Amino acid sequence: MEHPTENLCFQMVKKVEENFSGTLRLLGMLPTSRMEFRDGSLCVSTGVSIADQNFVWGCLEEDLESGILRAVSFFQQERVPFTWWISPFTNFQDLRKALARKGLKERCTPPAMALDLISQNSSAELPPSVTVRVASSLEDARTWARCSLKGFSSGSEHERTFSAFAEGFLRVSIGQSFRLLTLLYEKSPAATALISFIEETAGLYFFSTVPAFRRKGLGRMLLSRCIEEARSAGCSLMTLQASPDGYPLYLGAGFRECFRFSVFSSDPDAC
Repeated sequence: MEHPTENLCFQMVKKVEENFSGTLRLLGMLPTSRMEFRDGSLCVSTGVSIADQNFVWGCLEEDLESGILRAVSFFQQERVPFTWWISPFTNFQDLRKALARKGLKERCTPPAMALDLISQNSSAELPPSVTVRVASSLEDARTWARCSLKGFSSGSEHERTFSAFAEGFLRVSIGQSFRLLTLLYEKSPAATALISFIEETAGLYFFSTVPAFRRKGLGRMLLSRCIEEARSAGCSLMTLQASPDGYPLYLGAGFRECFRFSVFSSDPDAC
């Protein structure tokens, strides 16, 4: 007998992909970003020189070799490294071989996970030492950016461009489709998250905890707050792409794995 949760994930695969692609399109409209759609694939440069923050999404419709070269050229002009994301529901093997021939190796296979917000209805109060701030000013955005970089162990040399990227959410109208959340522990920025809203699906991105503040349950608290934010916005589903460290946390919160992306890059530091 098929488990109802597994059946739900199977039905939600399309919404998971729609949130991911929709989020990338919105990121591509930020002031620091540049976006190009060609040959069935979407290229998004955020202007930040970190591979995991620049994306190709989709499967090329025609000549694979030429399409890959055009994507590589796009990011060379942007002077940023990038990652190429593929779902298993494409001509995966052909594209994988073509990417490998161009020096883009498979770096990771992050699980795409989903949480049914209708059936899951739990929340927890934060202790007095913890507050969660939703960015409403440029300084809030810069604080979020600095904390996020530390959470992902990215160098301070990216602070200027990543702060400009974060400020963009407050400078343009599409910023209403996002929320930047910073968790503060005893008034110090300790963890971050970004929520995107695509129709009735919320996507969780840039979820990280600063190493010095780990093992305190702060990730669980921030995740609970993100779920509440999504539910209060009228969303029925929340999706994310899990890292190995975050996977147990998400499972414990009720998320279920739907499928796995494959992520390719020429940058060995990707993923």
